[in-house]
Amino acid sequence: MNALARIAGYLQYLIISGGIALIRVLPYRISLTVGRMCGLLAWVLIPLHREIAATQILQALGPKMAHKTARRSFMHLGDVIVDTIRFAYLDELALRERIMIEGREHIEGALASGRGVMWFTCHMNWEQLAHLPQLMDIEFSVMGDIMKNPQLQSIIEDLRTRSSFTLLPPKGGMLARLTEELRQGRTIGMVIDQRGNRSNRLFCDLFGLPAPTSPAPALIALRGDALLLPIVVIKQDETYTIRFEKPIDARDFGDDFHQIEGLKDGWRSHAVQNLSDCMQTWVGRVAREWPEQYFWVHSRWLRRSDIRRLLKAGGDFRERVCRQAEEFGHTDRDRAHRGQGPESGLPSG
Repeated sequence: MNALARIAGYLQYLIISGGIALIRVLPYRISLTVGRMCGLLAWVLIPLHREIAATQILQALGPKMAHKTARRSFMHLGDVIVDTIRFAYLDELALRERIMIEGREHIEGALASGRGVMWFTCHMNWEQLAHLPQLMDIEFSVMGDIMKNPQLQSIIEDLRTRSSFTLLPPKGGMLARLTEELRQGRTIGMVIDQRGNRSNRLFCDLFGLPAPTSPAPALIALRGDALLLPIVVIKQDETYTIRFEKPIDARDFGDDFHQIEGLKDGWRSHAVQNLSDCMQTWVGRVAREWPEQYFWVHSRWLRRSDIRRLLKAGGDFRERVCRQAEEFGHTDRDRAHRGQGPESGLPSG
């Protein structure tokens, strides 16, 4: 790292550290207002992210929702940042007053089965799940990225150590390590609405568009013989509700995943494809039900560089997304040939 990069990294560290300190000392309602205003400012000053959010909302929810929902989702992101910081410093009693748990019978039943449990969620208030070990005495592991800036990483580590989940570094064979956690009867958590690598070639229908999807969650669950537990986190006023929904049994999706070698062949497996479809159907329902809390800035259908070029050229988003799927061999005939597994819809709660 050269001197200029070190200086820039240190300035980032000072700004973020100062922001955290300010959020902690301000009264909660005032800190929320500051966070929302920062989110609104980002919506105004970062046109690419604003257009990504608005374009994806337009395709997913229609023109009436696009502009207003995009703006409000940026402001909600301010809530998320403020609450992630403030909640990290709350004691257990205060956390229980701010975070409610619904559907306890689903997680308790899954844990009592003795099998590995994979809870999964999407890009919506997922940070609050870090408090589950304190709220329910649940041990679980997740994979976490490592920041290139060691000073910023130290801030993240400080916030993470205030929770009790186990962070597994994203090295050393992620697929095998998480699969082994499940085979040992342990619990892992995953955020499932990720594109994955281009070489994976797995697409799932999401709001009527083929979304490139990482096959990792499905393949890990299948190889680990897991019970999968959908979790949605909803903000209501100054509190959050963590809702466990009915579990899904990976065994119901077949065993042809044994015939593939790894992620790049996930699309060849009926089980991987159908379980991935099932989980993405759940994502669509959640995002439709609480659109302003979903993280629409995440480029779900196209890479950020691709959507930047598309927006600059004034291209058709839907046409580009469908062409991308065709380029990677994803056609209706391919999907029909792979067959249909169990019902892809998930219970409503």
